[in-house]
Amino acid sequence: MQEVCQVVARDVLICNTTQLALLLGSLQPVYRLADPHYGPLRPRLRPTDASDNRSTWHRYDLAGERTIYAASSLEGMYAETLQPLKKPEPTPAGALFDDAGEGETVQDLIAHDFAEDGKEPPHEIDLDWLLKRRLYTMLLPTAGWFIDAEHSNTIAYLNRNRPPVLLAKGLQQVTVAVLRGEDRYVTSHLAESMAGPRLQDQTSPIGLLYGSKLGSDWDCWTVWLRDGVHNAINVDSGEPVLHPGENPALLKVLRKYGLSVPGA
Repeated sequence: MQEVCQVVARDVLICNTTQLALLLGSLQPVYRLADPHYGPLRPRLRPTDASDNRSTWHRYDLAGERTIYAASSLEGMYAETLQPLKKPEPTPAGALFDDAGEGETVQDLIAHDFAEDGKEPPHEIDLDWLLKRRLYTMLLPTAGWFIDAEHSNTIAYLNRNRPPVLLAKGLQQVTVAVLRGEDRYVTSHLAESMAGPRLQDQTSPIGLLYGSKLGSDWDCWTVWLRDGVHNAINVDSGEPVLHPGENPALLKVLRKYGLSVPGA
């Protein structure tokens, strides 16, 4: 697909009531992968109970709500999807085996053994699961405020308003690193702290903008589908996810992560 021109400069407003850093979606185009059986606006509804186990939640999910995630670029969207499959740095085989050839890596030896057994080598991935999804382009609502989650004002707000459950858990300070961390109990409770207050115009925030933990050139959006927000999102009917040979953004991410696809 032809990527829509991206908005780079964004005007941030500091809320007089909360001091949170805010910005408008202003029809910003964003990209989302979703199972066509459910569509782009029907993510899992999270339970309302205060369960301690949120390990299967996504980063900024809210209890009792549906939350969607999207990226500002196609490359960033594929990167966020494929990052768990990233190829690790090669380990010299000579560090572990005294009969290893010069320049040979542990990964080379493993790939050779897999090939002898007629199996797919590690980091050669089957993309059937991805190709069964559809790529949706969405325009963010013109009305309603997003919070710039990693702005210094927002970080200061979170430190003033740390949830008691996180204080009890021993969280002493909120930083960008904490927001980008893997503890979903922490990040989802911080999301609730950001989603809760009324802003200076007496509305509630509709989502977040934040940087990808995978690189400063990618950023991501969270939209909380509450208070009728889903009706204000302009979303297309989706396109097939094309094979890397016809999909430059996907191919670039695969190469960046050292991944290969059978037949590519």
